[in-house]
Amino acid sequence: MFRFKQAMKDEIVKLTNAVYNLLEYFPESDPVKNKAKEKALAVMESLSLVFVDEGWVSLKDYFSGNGPANAGREKAKLQTFEDIGALLNCLKLARFQGWINDISFLIVFNEYEKIKKKIGPPAVPPVQFMQASAPEPNVKKTLKLSDRQQKILKFLKSNQKAQVMDLLAVLPDVTKRTIRRDLDELLKTGRVAREGEFNQVLYKIA
Repeated sequence: MFRFKQAMKDEIVKLTNAVYNLLEYFPESDPVKNKAKEKALAVMESLSLVFVDEGWVSLKDYFSGNGPANAGREKAKLQTFEDIGALLNCLKLARFQGWINDISFLIVFNEYEKIKKKIGPPAVPPVQFMQASAPEPNVKKTLKLSDRQQKILKFLKSNQKAQVMDLLAVLPDVTKRTIRRDLDELLKTGRVAREGEFNQVLYKIA
């Protein structure tokens, strides 16, 4: 239980830090920046593992009702969903303004969606001021692939998952930056998916 607790806390802190890094690209005077900070912190506080009289319980148990009784559990879950929705709407607005790119938004969006699945939907649907959805890729799936991108896809099909360093072995004449650029294009077209973060990022066939 302790390992689960610590892993979840670390995951939430890393995600909040990633949001803060994105907020560096927001205009300092824009109120959306402060609103996004406020919501990111609110979500982090809500998603911290809950300490009750009986001890630490996981988020899933706490919010599902399998943990110790708590009259405010459903209210906390609803508030968490609404805070996540408000935060994603702030980031979506930033994407429309060109402050952050589609890939950055999509990564953060997917991580918060995973968290929502872990705690389960609230009994009462959260307020939806503006539906926050994953951005539609701007690049058509019919875009012609380069020889490098074809090699990347072939490698991923054979090996299921790979990091950038793995792809360098089959593309020794290009830099990591070039491979990442190719992977970004494949992400936009929906051909590959990304999982993990920081030094543990893996790519696979979507």
